[in-house]
Amino acid sequence: MPFVVDDALYIGAMLAGTALANKAQTDALKKQREIQVGNQRMLSQQRDAATDVALRKALEFQGEDRQARQDEIAKALEADFKPAVEGTPITAQGVQVGSTIPTAGATSDYLAATAREKAKTTDSLRSLAQLMGRIGSAGQLRRDEAVGIGDAAGQIGRIQNNAGNMAEIENIRANSVTPSLGLQLAGSALSAWGGGKLASSGVGGTAQRGLAKVAPGSSYANPNLMSLSGLPWN
Repeated sequence: MPFVVDDALYIGAMLAGTALANKAQTDALKKQREIQVGNQRMLSQQRDAATDVALRKALEFQGEDRQARQDEIAKALEADFKPAVEGTPITAQGVQVGSTIPTAGATSDYLAATAREKAKTTDSLRSLAQLMGRIGSAGQLRRDEAVGIGDAAGQIGRIQNNAGNMAEIENIRANSVTPSLGLQLAGSALSAWGGGKLASSGVGGTAQRGLAKVAPGSSYANPNLMSLSGLPWN
């Protein structure tokens, strides 16, 4: 049977159906690639955030910064001893020093000596307060740094967990991408209509064998399906 114009129309319908099916798969792959790129960008941002936390904590251990923080701690501890330094000395029995001696009965030499001793005692207590503040500041600085390191580690861990959860969500999102059902149905309908018409015209066998060489499979299989599991710092 000779090849007629109607046969060309039927073949065109089959080719259009094949093109629609290919477009459905191409669009699905494009969407998956977009998800993959977005996910990699998110992971990079999360990695940078974790690095920034670690870097800021590392910079706190520079010599000048540590010395400045220790000086502040020492001043704060010294201030805690200030009431004891400036207060009136008390005996073990709870009696204020000098309160049992009548001022009127004391000689001027005694009063001068008492004032000098009290001044010496105050200076000694002040020096002791400074020393205790300096000694205590080292230990307090280390305790503060340990707490800071723990906080930074916790922050980095939260960033990593968040990145992992987001990557898993994006992985599920990518796996759920499928070709457009409308395009698939339209493509199948056109291919089936054209093939049926060619078969009824008597030239369908030859034409369909030729088209089969370029037509995709009827079922959707994506060998390039991405996998987003795992983190770049694992």
